[in-house]
Amino acid sequence: MLLQGLLVTAVTLRIVHNLLLTWRGIRIFPESIPWIGRQEEYLSRLRACAREIFAGLESLKAGYDKYSIQGQCFVLPDAGFRPQVMIPPEHIRWFSELPETILAAHGPLREIVGIPYLVPTMDMKHDMYIMDVVRKELTRNLGRLQPDVFYDLKESVDSLLGTDQENWRHIPLYETMQETLFKSSNRVFVGSPLCRNNVFLHSLATFANLLGIGAVFVGELLPLVLKPVFGYMLALPIYIAQALALRYLVPEIKQRMANIRRKRSDPAFDWNEPKDMLMWIVIAAMDRQDPKADRPEMIAHGLLFLMLGGIHTSIMTSVNVLLDLLSSPPEFAYYSRLREEADVVFAKSEDWENQASLAKLTYTDSAIRESLRMSPVITRTGFRVVKKKDGLDMPNGEKIPRGAWLAVPSARVHYDERFYPKAQLYEPFRFVPTAVKDPAEFEVTTDSKNLGEHDSTASKQRRYQGLSTASETYLAFGYGRHSCPGRWFVALQLKLLVAYIVSHYDIERLDCRPLNRIIGTHVVPPPVTVKVRRREGR
Repeated sequence: MLLQGLLVTAVTLRIVHNLLLTWRGIRIFPESIPWIGRQEEYLSRLRACAREIFAGLESLKAGYDKYSIQGQCFVLPDAGFRPQVMIPPEHIRWFSELPETILAAHGPLREIVGIPYLVPTMDMKHDMYIMDVVRKELTRNLGRLQPDVFYDLKESVDSLLGTDQENWRHIPLYETMQETLFKSSNRVFVGSPLCRNNVFLHSLATFANLLGIGAVFVGELLPLVLKPVFGYMLALPIYIAQALALRYLVPEIKQRMANIRRKRSDPAFDWNEPKDMLMWIVIAAMDRQDPKADRPEMIAHGLLFLMLGGIHTSIMTSVNVLLDLLSSPPEFAYYSRLREEADVVFAKSEDWENQASLAKLTYTDSAIRESLRMSPVITRTGFRVVKKKDGLDMPNGEKIPRGAWLAVPSARVHYDERFYPKAQLYEPFRFVPTAVKDPAEFEVTTDSKNLGEHDSTASKQRRYQGLSTASETYLAFGYGRHSCPGRWFVALQLKLLVAYIVSHYDIERLDCRPLNRIIGTHVVPPPVTVKVRRREGR
């Protein structure tokens, strides 16, 4: 009874605390900053936030068209009663370069994902060193990892899409991409033998799905006052799924740590060091000489969270790429043109293992980039909270008080006609370098001889236009020092997947593009079943 009483008291205090934070968070903005969607009514700010639950992108679009285009900030109401100041494109670079002492990213990220309620033991701030490991070790080892990534992708695609060249097979697109990318990602994240352990993979998938659902529902859609109630309820199944995954992951980490210590003390120790994310994170944690960092459980928690974010982006994007291609006007033959490019680039089987081949996928790179432009994984990015005691002075002289949240309206920046002419139209080759962009030159620029001639030109332009490039006007992976550190791996994985599918499978086109759904800040592709058949001769 005493324990129950303490628990009820703790939850009650948290609710009261969050109620006060909600009221302060809504009233913190000065009247000089306009609100979008606010009406002349009692409790107008609260009611504007409540309407956002079903608003989709309407408020963001209206605010961007009215204020951001003019270089002005505006307050966007939020379904979770955490309104944010939207930064116009002109100030994005300035915004991204401000230090953590002025604008902090850690607090908003924890709240948006619902970590304090769903996984209260996870210390995201302590795990930030993992981002440096991704940025350094994963990126520079992509060439070595590519053969394993490809063969896992190939094995999954062949199994799920089939090898029958005569009969069509119906496949659920989202579930197929999820299973395919989950398997190939785990090869990179945890390596062998865990990447082949079906029980571990199932528990990992369950944890990822539950935390993903909880993050949207608790982190984004619920007001602060209700987060403790529903968050702690959802925490139990998430904890169980996490515990099942940790049963396999923690012993593997302990074994690797023991082998590292032995190898360092005895160079003659015969041990073939694995080359995967888990190994690099373990080494980094041990080298930090932080008693908390090198605990196997803490390492496992950090890796689980990293895997959730990385795989989620790849799955959503792969589905959107295929939906965009399959619903495009047949007279443009976009799918066929990607197939021709893949046939040339991967003329020999060993080309799939060569990182240089991916640099030649000019059209595939552009098609994926265009789908990410039109359907970014989230509608807003760069969430920050003002930490400076006397507030933040905007370039236009506006003062944003301490404790206020800010963000970048990335989904609307991607539809700004100033940056993307005919922004409402799907143009998969919009980002193809000028040297190979003319459709009449396609046959010339994609044969094996001329691909090499255009390598230098394409590579120069891809510094600014490539899939993994982040800029003030292309925000699919964020921007600045907090941009996605694993985007180069995502680009490698997606280009291999798309190229393999278009070169090996016929997919029946769709009459129209099924609409994505906006849930919180997430752009979620719809459940769609497509008909596929193995390409003849493949």
